[in-house]
Amino acid sequence: MDAKVKTLTRALAWVAWGAALMLAPGVARTMGEGGNLPFGYYLWTSAIPLAFVAKALAWAVRSRLSRWRRPLTIAALAVLLAYLVVLFASCTGNMRLGFALRWPEWALRYVAWALWGIALTAWVLPPDAPEPASPIGSRPGAEALTEREREVVEALVTGSTQVQVAEALAISPSTAATYRARACEKLGVASLDEILPCEVGAAAVPPAMGVTSSGALPLMVMALCVGLTLRMLTRVVVTSADALSQALGTLAVLAALVVPWLVLLGYARLRDMRVRPRQLTRGLSVVLLALLAAGMLVGGGRYGLEIALDFATLSVNALAPIAHAVALAALAPHLLWPKTRESMRLDEERCVLYLRGRGAGELQAHVLLKIALGLSTPEVCEALHVAAGTVNAYRAQGYELLGVHTSRQLADLLARDVGFVPSAGKNIPPADDSDTSV
Repeated sequence: MDAKVKTLTRALAWVAWGAALMLAPGVARTMGEGGNLPFGYYLWTSAIPLAFVAKALAWAVRSRLSRWRRPLTIAALAVLLAYLVVLFASCTGNMRLGFALRWPEWALRYVAWALWGIALTAWVLPPDAPEPASPIGSRPGAEALTEREREVVEALVTGSTQVQVAEALAISPSTAATYRARACEKLGVASLDEILPCEVGAAAVPPAMGVTSSGALPLMVMALCVGLTLRMLTRVVVTSADALSQALGTLAVLAALVVPWLVLLGYARLRDMRVRPRQLTRGLSVVLLALLAAGMLVGGGRYGLEIALDFATLSVNALAPIAHAVALAALAPHLLWPKTRESMRLDEERCVLYLRGRGAGELQAHVLLKIALGLSTPEVCEALHVAAGTVNAYRAQGYELLGVHTSRQLADLLARDVGFVPSAGKNIPPADDSDTSV
């Protein structure tokens, strides 16, 4: 079959699939004994905007979904069939059976709609263009790498953290670090920074944030919470009886969104730091817009999405400003950067050799060197492609190994034994000495 005909056939099947999901509740309840409401009442569900969020996420990581197209399609069709069976079974008129199947039907409905959104990318749209050539393909020693070492290095130099690589390849982070060290030896480099060098200092431009980047998750939670809060704002304006209630309600909702940012700016000022916006990839931008729209569309009830409990009704929209503030706190380490920092090119090779001679591992030596230069935890994570927990652990172990307690003492130690003065570590009080949990 011609590729265009196959794509068109799949697109029509996908549209029919969505129509079946939308019409099935109305048909089932009209056929059953509970179909007293108008047929159109059942057409809309909060799962529909969330389905397009799933579609946006799938599109953002479409290159990784290419190998899972068939399993995803089979799983989606299986869930669709299970949802239809449970739905029609719950509408047979048996009240006990209908009550027992209420939650399974709800869960299957959301899963079915989410897989329907993913199927547009995984099943209907053509595969993504071939990925660019590997950044290590032309380097001397690349032919000596094993398949697993190549997978680890390519993932690290393209922006993944060591923890993400371990999860993707079903190995432990320590095993990923071992593959990384072996690959560096075969490639003849002391660090992966030599393959994709990073700038040092406040003038360095942070890499673009993608869907799988560290800090992307709290940013996505914030987008959803902003949509939910704006939905609540529109309902406050519409349902308020007088102008004063409208004004007070509007100010309260807007303050819930603005005050956390003012707190962040105040904290940055106290710590002599600045809030630097991060560049977003196109995929993450699409996901954020989808989440924002989903937050404004989902719901029912007076102020938006409400969950009926046995003892009360819980408004998800009313909790959104609190979740927004928590997500902003989680995102803060990826936005705060020093205002000034001297950029100094140091003899890193000598520093690494000295630290390894003192008993530090290769990756630990690079982490300690970045700390001596005054880099914060997020900057070390971005520069060396490691998780924040790894940086904190290596910092604590390294301080104990070298007999120091702060990055200033570490910089003084390197200045005394190696022969250079890392001014960034001496002149700027490091943000990580007082709190290693960032």
